[in-house]
Amino acid sequence: MAEGLATVAIISSIVQLVDFTSKVIARLNEFHSGTSDIPKSLSHLKAELPLVSHTLQQILEALNAGLFSKECTTALQPTIQGCQGSVVEIDSILEKTLPRQGDGRARKALKSVGSVLSDGKIENITTTLRGYVGTLGFYFAASSSTLKPLTDAKLVTIRQWLSAPDPSTNYHKALSLRQNDTGLWLLESDLYKKWTVKASSIWLHGIPGCGKTILSSTLLENILEHASGDPGKSVAYFYFDFNDKQKQDPQIMVRSLISQLSQQCIKISPGLNGLYSSCGNGQRQPSPAELLQVLRQLIEERPCTYIIIDALDECGSRRELMSIVKNMLAWKLQGIHLLCTSRREGDIESTLGRILDDKNILCIQSKAVDLDIQSYVRQRLSEDDSLRKWQNDAIIREKIESSLMEGAHGMFRWAACQLDILGDCRNRRQLLQALADLPPNLDETYNRILGAIKESDIPYALRILRWLAFSLRPLLLAEVAEIAAIEANRYPAFDRDEVLEDPLEVLNVCSSLVTVVASSNLNNPGRPVLHLAHYSVKEYLVSKRILKSKACMYAMEPELCHRSIAKCCLQYLLQFDRPNTLNNVNLNEFALAKYSAEQWVTHLKSSREQDPESIALAVNLLNAEGAAYLTWLCLYDPDVPWRGTYFTRNSLEMRPALYSASQTGLADVVRRLVLELGADINAQGGEYGNALQAASFNGYLDVAQFLFLVEKGANVNAQGGRYGNALQAASVNGYLDVAQFLVEKGAVKELIEGL
Repeated sequence: MAEGLATVAIISSIVQLVDFTSKVIARLNEFHSGTSDIPKSLSHLKAELPLVSHTLQQILEALNAGLFSKECTTALQPTIQGCQGSVVEIDSILEKTLPRQGDGRARKALKSVGSVLSDGKIENITTTLRGYVGTLGFYFAASSSTLKPLTDAKLVTIRQWLSAPDPSTNYHKALSLRQNDTGLWLLESDLYKKWTVKASSIWLHGIPGCGKTILSSTLLENILEHASGDPGKSVAYFYFDFNDKQKQDPQIMVRSLISQLSQQCIKISPGLNGLYSSCGNGQRQPSPAELLQVLRQLIEERPCTYIIIDALDECGSRRELMSIVKNMLAWKLQGIHLLCTSRREGDIESTLGRILDDKNILCIQSKAVDLDIQSYVRQRLSEDDSLRKWQNDAIIREKIESSLMEGAHGMFRWAACQLDILGDCRNRRQLLQALADLPPNLDETYNRILGAIKESDIPYALRILRWLAFSLRPLLLAEVAEIAAIEANRYPAFDRDEVLEDPLEVLNVCSSLVTVVASSNLNNPGRPVLHLAHYSVKEYLVSKRILKSKACMYAMEPELCHRSIAKCCLQYLLQFDRPNTLNNVNLNEFALAKYSAEQWVTHLKSSREQDPESIALAVNLLNAEGAAYLTWLCLYDPDVPWRGTYFTRNSLEMRPALYSASQTGLADVVRRLVLELGADINAQGGEYGNALQAASFNGYLDVAQFLFLVEKGANVNAQGGRYGNALQAASVNGYLDVAQFLVEKGAVKELIEGL
């Protein structure tokens, strides 16, 4: 009944507004017929008002036909009210400026002056009206749209082409950690309420561990509810995540935002469709500039777009990210509501601090968070199995709560770690001693956690933490169980007797430093994945501060860690040194095989100074006569990485070792294969025909240069492979430096002579 009354009310409002607008139009026409020259602003208005009236008539017909949902009908109200206010304001100005019959000469002259003075005001109102017309037109199009973006075949194909990760896993993980009624201080703030209704940009920043991600998820939950059912309100979000290499890339963020907005469209965006077509219907990838332009167009196509970006500081390329955010803010689009969170890092502040108003930059103060932390502590004391033993002891519960509130200083992460530690206390004496000796900060907290690791578990903890800190994708719990058993500096590196019998033992080994979540990977949906518990854990492990602590043995240097992981991956693969050692039947028994096959190259290249042992291991793996090389290609083939495991491959399908080394850009391995092992530079094989074309297609200039330096260098015009020759392979991916080098070596001359 209430819904019907609301629809009747808005229909009545539209009918009255159409009638009123018609009268204003009639007044303008009457004035125009009586004079040959009217002010420019009035001529614009004379063109705009009929469009307002026509659009309102379309909306009226759609409402009468029952095409609008309850949510859409409700969403129309502020736009209709805005239109009405603008038309009333226009009528008021016309009343004062347009001459009437019977006005004397002096009166007409006075109104003429008033008309000129009102030009700017009328222009502004006209611009506002255009915005309202655009919004009304969008809702009318939505009411008649038959597109189902989640299942439309073309859109599904385009989203697959964009290859964007699913940010909802981060959102749901953060929500699961949120306690009831936390974050209300921000939801109820004037800043946030204003942001929800008026386009603007906000930057929330706070200290490490203050709960920024959980807070941003609270806001996101509220915005999703606010936008639910209203096609004019779109929501897109992204979480930068130190635990997932893919979610540290700013270009991946742009792809994700585009993908999400495309799922909420009422028609296929011309910009997105055009980009897909211009890229050969998905045969090549778009440039960053093209992606950013499509994102802008998607935002412009809808009345209101909310974008939330969490943890800017966890992005792997902050300079590029700041350039993207700066561009987005420079668009100054009427419908964009942008909210970002991060630590208060210098580069982020220098960008956002110069662009945003001070009132739109909010520091998350410890006092504001304290009540949220108090709710969190109370809920943990009531629900955590390890803390329930104190549930009936009001004095102890009060002591725990007051001690943690006094020491937290706005840090959720600190409070969470202390509760984990207190959960291990077996009696009042231990508990009171722990409360009396609480660490003053996160650094000291991590020192104590690391120092409490049993001596016999230290090797396992070191291996696990190293891999978690520098893995290139989230690690499955089953993979981590094997990581505990692999050590780069011994032979054999992998000792199956050290594999954790129960993978969950890792939680006992590494305590509060790690956490288990469900995988979001499409290949492993729902399977348990191990993460470092917080960004501050990795930050501390790689900091100089840890070198001065008792936990200094856990200090990590990124390049050395990547080198160690690369050596572990290589030695893991080298164990498959006999034909058919690994196959589809027993693949699950070797949990780390796929990660090792897919990622050893990237880890090796991340260690800029290649050590001889790592190079030797890579050369051994790429021995074209070895079973391990064939096993690697069966697990992961760089020629067709999308194919996945393919154990039906045989030795006849092998390609030269030099080809694989050139294709993956391992310049030091290429040199050794040629100079020490006499590899044939011009040997044929592989998707790209030969080593030079493989290096050229992937943009490895140093490899291409070396292949020409050695005696009897590479044949620049060797024909074959997917692109015919090296120059065409370099050109198709836009590697102009490689193409120019090939031209200098006579590629064009050779091609012309061959025509």
